[in-house]
Amino acid sequence: MSAGPFELHGEVFVTFATAAECFRVELRFIEAVYATGLLGPGERIGDTIALAGADMDRLAEILRWHRHHGLDLEALTVLLGE
Repeated sequence: MSAGPFELHGEVFVTFATAAECFRVELRFIEAVYATGLLGPGERIGDTIALAGADMDRLAEILRWHRHHGLDLEALTVLLGE
């Protein structure tokens, strides 16, 4: 089991592992989404990266498009990229 949310720089963060457990998705999927640049900058915490709590909404949106509409990361990058 991963660690829960924690505060850093006055903001709530969760590690990739915690986000994966929360959304019941593989860790490597979150890592792949992060690599596309669709999530915020994140914070390196030891050997992992943590997302700001606000980025969890963005991750939830990406997972909805992926799970319910079948969009892969390439399509999501086109659709949601800025």
